[in-house]
Amino acid sequence: MKSRKKTGIIGFGLAGRNMHYRALVEGLGDLVEVTAVWNRSEIPREGRAPGDFPLDGSVAVYRDIDRFFAHPDMDVVHITTPSGQHLEYIERAALSGRHVICDKPLEVTLARIDRAIGVCEKNGVKLTVSFQHRYNPHVQRLKDVIEKGNLGEIIEGSTECKLYRNPEYYTGSSWHGIYSLDGGAALINQSIHYIDLLQWLMGAPVETVRKGIAERLVHTYIEAEDFGYGELALANGASMTILGGTCFRPGIGQSLEIKGTDGWASVTEGIVTRACWGGADKTASFGEAVRVSGSSSSPMLGLDNHVRCFRAAYEALLRGDDMPVSGHEARKSTEIILGIYKAAETDRPVALPLEADYKPGGAR
Repeated sequence: MKSRKKTGIIGFGLAGRNMHYRALVEGLGDLVEVTAVWNRSEIPREGRAPGDFPLDGSVAVYRDIDRFFAHPDMDVVHITTPSGQHLEYIERAALSGRHVICDKPLEVTLARIDRAIGVCEKNGVKLTVSFQHRYNPHVQRLKDVIEKGNLGEIIEGSTECKLYRNPEYYTGSSWHGIYSLDGGAALINQSIHYIDLLQWLMGAPVETVRKGIAERLVHTYIEAEDFGYGELALANGASMTILGGTCFRPGIGQSLEIKGTDGWASVTEGIVTRACWGGADKTASFGEAVRVSGSSSSPMLGLDNHVRCFRAAYEALLRGDDMPVSGHEARKSTEIILGIYKAAETDRPVALPLEADYKPGGAR
């Protein structure tokens, strides 16, 4: 294996410090050395909240983004800023020749996603988005089962992300629930991981959003939705149903089901809780798994999937291969969510592909 990649992190809040940085330090020390971080506000090395992962004294700290990009030892940049700012930093990274690992979603509109993909391709840098739930061993085993045809022809899939966020999650934030920076709320921020999993497992593009709902049921003071729902038709004739919200107190959890002509499977919090095909219960074939729980207002889940996700990306870079979960792949779940938003706004079915310049929230 070649020498370790030198890495910088843009944005050092919850995701940047306690997810990306911690996963790199604790799980990828053989592949990665974090050399610099940037944040708009001051970064205490010991953190601001109890449980914050400490920042090593050897890591350079910047509040000036120009100085950050002038840092000499940096091959890769992780971007964990508010979603609607991702493009700005992706463009800076690509123009400086750094590869990009971006937190989800890639951006808040398809036009901005396409610009991000284009600038990376034009400048010859690799781009991946951290949909780390794809690296859960149970989910990967289920993907293999589906691709082998064990469930038969996939005909229906559904996901429910019934979560809760305290009022302070929104009122104490400069970007949560705001269209321009969050892109929406419960669907595009919290539910996008399971929406990504579902569309990836089902394996066919969405053709039509038949019905969309995006409402503020509990958090009525935010711009975007705390409850979303969609009914979708896939190009192969299968159906998909999506429900996501941050209005379920206390949080219930995240789950999905996928059904085929010869079998079906259920996933709850990353664990395959039931799987049947060939006329037999196959749940035991997925092996044991440990369920990791977190706070319903600001979840801190185990970082094993982050470590697997980032390891796959860095190993691909070291081999000279394309990184997994490309910008084009990450675009799919965002387009589905934007299609639900548009169907909710127009109260009419929406055909995909969606026009790239669509912005949720009307004229905002």
